[in-house]
Amino acid sequence: MKRIWITAVATLLPFVSIFSQQKRTDRPNILIIMTDQHTADAMSIAGNKDLKTPAIDFLAQNGTRFTEAYCVQPLCTPSRISIFSGQRPIHTGFTGNVEEKDGLWPDSLLVMGKIFKNAGYKTGYVGKWHLPIPVTKISQHGFDYIENTAAGDFLDAANPSFCARFMKENKNEPFLLVASFLNPHDICEWARNDQLKMDVIGTPPPPEECPLLPANWRIAPNEPMIIREQQKVNPKTYPSTEWNADKWRQYRWAYNQLVEKVDNYIGMVLAGLKKYGLEDNTIIIFTSDHGDGYAAHQWNQKQVLYQESAKVPFIISKIGQWKEKTDDNLICNGIDIMPTICSFAGIKMPSYLKSGLDIKKIIEQPGTKLRDTLVIETDFADNTRLLGIKGRAVITHQYKYIVYDKGDLKEQLFDLTVDPGETNNLAVQTKYKQTLNSMRSYMKTWTRNNKDSFNPYN
Repeated sequence: MKRIWITAVATLLPFVSIFSQQKRTDRPNILIIMTDQHTADAMSIAGNKDLKTPAIDFLAQNGTRFTEAYCVQPLCTPSRISIFSGQRPIHTGFTGNVEEKDGLWPDSLLVMGKIFKNAGYKTGYVGKWHLPIPVTKISQHGFDYIENTAAGDFLDAANPSFCARFMKENKNEPFLLVASFLNPHDICEWARNDQLKMDVIGTPPPPEECPLLPANWRIAPNEPMIIREQQKVNPKTYPSTEWNADKWRQYRWAYNQLVEKVDNYIGMVLAGLKKYGLEDNTIIIFTSDHGDGYAAHQWNQKQVLYQESAKVPFIISKIGQWKEKTDDNLICNGIDIMPTICSFAGIKMPSYLKSGLDIKKIIEQPGTKLRDTLVIETDFADNTRLLGIKGRAVITHQYKYIVYDKGDLKEQLFDLTVDPGETNNLAVQTKYKQTLNSMRSYMKTWTRNNKDSFNPYN
């Protein structure tokens, strides 16, 4: 009998192994790597010769880089809530920065971690949190493994180790892991001469040795005055109002240094995938919560709806499996990540998520066009205090229409094909009246259909 049992087990083992392998490969791992305040052009793969980002470039070389990707709102908490819920700020109700506090996030709004946990995935979150849910409330956010979220020095440097531990412990099960870095957000500290939180970059070189300023660094004519009025609200947030060209060149140097620092840590996270044999079955999404002014329009920080603040890096990779591509679909990370990762994982997403798009279709069929118009929003704030100034932008492949709800001059219209730096406001030119009216009409229809109370036209 013993011999028969051994023979039976030996006969079944290959089938058990096949079943286990089938189960493993049918459900890919999802790794989301996020930086903070990272503008889309701050990558060497994007043609920026003033910095080097080998880890980010490696992701682009093993996947698709989306060149027209935007955040849903250029401010930390609203953008992050959208990414992890799939809903726009106007629908979540979170349009400003919010503290980590119990009772703020409604139970009806499902969090990414909980959706994946309920579907049988192992779930992990490492790094900057900045969501209005206590990290200890796993029953709501769903991330069983949650580490390194408390504010403190050198937070970014610890992320790779925590990520590697999660990978090692869960390498035989499908997992969702978020690696959330703070840099290059430390540029905020640098701008006001505070000590940096994440890294040490030293004293900037003389201005003549720093990166050149972008062609659009000056404040353009016919800009809504509300932008500069908002900028004067808090000099600690916007210490740059009196900077000269030399200081702005040093700002770009410092920002690039911080991007290179975080790129190094991203490379360490990717090394963890390789070490534990997880590259072949892991879908990687790299993005940021919003951009940074990067000296364009003499702007540091975010919130404003110019390209530098609103556009973000967005790359989807599968190392060693996918070839390098670029795609110009209009992407919004705040509403598109959730349907995309659910599609890759074969998970049914909440029925109320209707505005986001499944980017997996583009990966599987290059050339697919999913969206020809995108709307993003802003609600100016001084950290957690809303200032009562709202804005929206309608973006197409050619035009970008920005409108604010305060001031005499509220509108901006740019032809991005000839004016990517947004320096020539066509809204004040008579010959573009038809285009302007078309954009206004689209905005009115969109706000009505999306139950958005924004109305700048009274």
